[in-house]
Amino acid sequence: MKLIIRADDFGFSEGVNYGELAVLKTGLVKSIGLMVNMPGTKQALHIINKFPEVCLGLHANLVVGRPSADPSIVGSLLQENGDFISSKTYRRLLKEGKEVFTDEAAVRIEVEAQIDRFYQLTGKLPEYIDTHAVHSDHLYSVVRELAKEYNMIFLATDPKFSANLSTNPIRLSSSANFYQQGGNPNNYINLISNELVKNKFSYIVIHPGYLDDIVMAKSSFTQIRTHDVAMIKSKNTKKWFEDHQVQVLSHRALKEVK
Repeated sequence: MKLIIRADDFGFSEGVNYGELAVLKTGLVKSIGLMVNMPGTKQALHIINKFPEVCLGLHANLVVGRPSADPSIVGSLLQENGDFISSKTYRRLLKEGKEVFTDEAAVRIEVEAQIDRFYQLTGKLPEYIDTHAVHSDHLYSVVRELAKEYNMIFLATDPKFSANLSTNPIRLSSSANFYQQGGNPNNYINLISNELVKNKFSYIVIHPGYLDDIVMAKSSFTQIRTHDVAMIKSKNTKKWFEDHQVQVLSHRALKEVK
């Protein structure tokens, strides 16, 4: 069995970064997505330098913080105070049956500005790209096109938007949903074990982190983050992987050969 464990929100805050560091040290997380416009971005870069074997992607973020593009050009994505429109607002609109991120021109400008920012910070392009917090066909369509142009992997929640994949792994049940229903982090492996056995290649998305004021003020994911740290560090998780010879890989294993 092959498995990718993708960690999101790297750079969100100092607290999140320390949680990300904790899971990186286990060796089980080999793909991690960097947010380039958040308070912890520079600290995250210092951390990832110690893990050259880890695949570093861009966690494109259009819902928290300020834009990387000129605000006067991407105004449709912003609140009056200059911050991005929040994920809470987008989720409310989606619940009302409305479409979001319909200004695809502005979305493209901002995502491309974040790709450029990633390059300025790291000296290289992201190895993969994904999106933060809100799922939208308009957003995914833009990201897919940019992934193709920049030759980046895009493993989308909706497979029809994925790009540059040699294979399309199956996404497993959400750890966040499991915790929200009262699940213990030590037992998450029991939930996904049957799914893992059925699939030759799977992936999960986690949001490891510890809590600080930035997380508490700007994220709907709080204790979920500490639970993900505990789950990855759990002896139950490690033992199940070892007993069943799970091969833990990075997004590099998905790269389409051209």
